[in-house]
Amino acid sequence: MPSDSDTWRMTPWLRVLAAFGVAIAAALFLKVLPPLIVLVFFIGGIAAVNLGLRRRVKDERAGFPIEALGLKLEREDPFGLTGYPFALFSRCEAGSIEDVRWGTWRGLEVKRFDLGCATRPGEQVRFVCAIGPIAPAPVPLVVEAAVWGTLLGDPPFDAVDAGAADGERGYAVRCADPGFARALVGPEMLRWLGSLDEPWGFEIHGSLALVYGPPSSGVEEPLERLHAFVSLAGAALTPVGTEAVPPRPDATSDGGEGLGAGSEPS
Repeated sequence: MPSDSDTWRMTPWLRVLAAFGVAIAAALFLKVLPPLIVLVFFIGGIAAVNLGLRRRVKDERAGFPIEALGLKLEREDPFGLTGYPFALFSRCEAGSIEDVRWGTWRGLEVKRFDLGCATRPGEQVRFVCAIGPIAPAPVPLVVEAAVWGTLLGDPPFDAVDAGAADGERGYAVRCADPGFARALVGPEMLRWLGSLDEPWGFEIHGSLALVYGPPSSGVEEPLERLHAFVSLAGAALTPVGTEAVPPRPDATSDGGEGLGAGSEPS
């Protein structure tokens, strides 16, 4: 009785014999068919092999940047991203999310995805988006290129005059707290916005930031925009997110216990 190692060595020969038998059977089968049917089978086989190879190459090429970024890929949305309380999602009708890339990128827990939606005039539009953490903001805020407001309608916040960004593209700021908006969208932020070649939108809600832009931006660019926006906004947000907890009224300066609520001085 052959051992497992012998069986393993025999397996390639058995595969060769099986392939040879299939080839003979296929040749006999094709021999009895009319030439036209054989030609159709031949062309169909070549087309199928070519299509399979093209898909494989496309998948491999798409996987290279994802692996380089250290992100995982989900073809559909496993996180329910359109349920996040961002104004962009409420301004898009029948929004759909595809190609979600998620994981840790430059120290941020990010989700990068494609968003397709219908605008109120009925036009179809697509965005590349990225979501990541940011220091908590007291109120929601939107900073976006004017073209997105024209296409989607204005966000449901008050307009704030925070100054004009350099460059050709106008950026609108909307927030319920004008003082906070002006502190966040300061001169440095305005200079950076003016340097962007494409129209982008930026939104803050709580401790999350959303970036959205044109679909031609590729895989990594929305992540770059997210990282830069979070860094620039940090100076205005850090005092809000890291405010020191006040000491207990009954604690002494050396950390010992002072007078409790029911204590009396001796």
